[in-house]
Amino acid sequence: MKVHHGAAICMAILILLAGVTIALASENLVGALKARYPFSRIEVQNAAVQGMVARPGARLRLQADGLSAKAFRVTQANTKSPRFHVRDYARIEVVSGQTVTLEPGEFVLPKGTEVVVLDLKVQGDSVRLFTHTSEPISASSGRPVYGCTEFVFRFGGTTLEPADAARVQQAIERWLSPAS
Repeated sequence: MKVHHGAAICMAILILLAGVTIALASENLVGALKARYPFSRIEVQNAAVQGMVARPGARLRLQADGLSAKAFRVTQANTKSPRFHVRDYARIEVVSGQTVTLEPGEFVLPKGTEVVVLDLKVQGDSVRLFTHTSEPISASSGRPVYGCTEFVFRFGGTTLEPADAARVQQAIERWLSPAS
């Protein structure tokens, strides 16, 4: 069997270019979403005000009742090391506008709760928003806590492109509308 090195090289270049194109498309969509939903920063170093929104970005209001949240937590290796947000989120998965997965959390957020966006990721056919309540919520224990929820929006198995930004934004804002 004769190997055509020229054809193999061309095929490798095409595969590489396809991967770069998909990565650039994903980056452009991420840029559009980051512009629409700027990230907030929360306080983690000062224990007296940990969880407080230190630098506000986009503020969104929940449009559904009874969504789960996990309590905001920080960790620290020792007293001299910095503190870090544990990033333990209750997961809400939305497909075609319907909740398909509602991971149990430690408490439930009422409709209208204001959240801020800490991070977002675009992966293939999904967009993940990592949110944090902008104010503490009364948990079942009676003590106020900040809540963390991850929203995963799935878009039918096709890789998301920059042209999908309006469709993605519309899906997100059915669940999380901009706060006025």
